Amino acid sequence: MLTLIDGRFVLERKDQSTHYKIPFSVPCGVKKLHITVAYDPKYNYDEEYGLALIKESMMKQAGEPLMSEGEMRARLPLDNHLSFSLDSPCGAVGTAHRGNNRQNFTISADNADGGFYPCEIKSGDWTFIISVTCIITDNITVSLKIEAEQ
Repeated sequence: MLTLIDGRFVLERKDQSTHYKIPFSVPCGVKKLHITVAYDPKYNYDEEYGLALIKESMMKQAGEPLMSEGEMRARLPLDNHLSFSLDSPCGAVGTAHRGNNRQNFTISADNADGGFYPCEIKSGDWTFIISVTCIITDNITVSLKIEAEQ
């Protein structure tokens, strides 16, 4: 297998609600892409911080707390959440909104993992996109490996 990307990226709270685009090139003759992505930490275990975030969110949206402290505590620990998308030279290949902080995807003309479309792996410029939905820790370290199978 040919490694197209093998990198680490650090995202911070200021990156929340953004899209982090990682371009890469696919050479001629590739039949299948294997993508492995992981991020850490997944959870923020600071209960007081988590409760404060929940209360702040309810106040912004409803102007009052909509649940008891016990109901808020039942939603802890809060977690970071990233989604992943892939664009080919021909357009969108799909998106994964799974919530798991360790994911593997395989894409080929015959098959693709959930959220992605089977497509011919055309040579050219591709983009892996990290959609930063929620960062509740100081930062997140993302590991990304994209391999090509010929």
